[in-house]
Amino acid sequence: MKFVPSLIALTGAATLASGSVVPFTESFDTDTSNWLSGSFSPTTWVSNGALDGSSYITTNVDLNTAGPFGLTLLRGHDDFDASGDAFVGNYLTSGITTVEFDFRHNAGVDLDIALRLASSANTPGLAVQTGGLVASGEWVHLSFSLFFGNPLMTLEGPPTPELFNAVMTQIGNVQVSSFRPDGLSTPLLVDFDLDNVTITPTPSSAALLGLGGLIATRRRR
Repeated sequence: MKFVPSLIALTGAATLASGSVVPFTESFDTDTSNWLSGSFSPTTWVSNGALDGSSYITTNVDLNTAGPFGLTLLRGHDDFDASGDAFVGNYLTSGITTVEFDFRHNAGVDLDIALRLASSANTPGLAVQTGGLVASGEWVHLSFSLFFGNPLMTLEGPPTPELFNAVMTQIGNVQVSSFRPDGLSTPLLVDFDLDNVTITPTPSSAALLGLGGLIATRRRR
């Protein structure tokens, strides 16, 4: 199944709308950082127990409500100032090629999980799947490559470089999504946990920009 759903600035604000984006990790150190559930309801902050033992956010979702193209579980949206808009901007010219995060669910069955990126208006967008199912009951680290031609990527429209560029130059909405498990026909309430959402450029881009290994890890202001 498929979901159909310039230089990196080193000074000033972390992101600008349709502007440069710096490497960043949202570790949810002290609160939910305005990340919401797929239904736009608040998520819950948990002080410890993540993959690295630290804090994380969680939400409870009925997977039986998923449509044919999946269900949004968690979202970091520009309109709600998620992570201080650190994920908002032009990924293409900033060289951002990877989004990764720590993730856990307790559905009791393996799930097909995807990352969705879109503009603040929620279109245009694209989705990238993991390439395998995510087991229940354990933390995993998931990584998604943002290269045009990635066979795990679905563009929401014509599969052209022009549409890919249109999405990547105006990211304002970061979503974690799942498909409904095969055969599910009754409510299935599932906890979904998220931590260490990270955007990074290619190593070559980072080296050219003098970034080395610097990653900006957000702490509550």
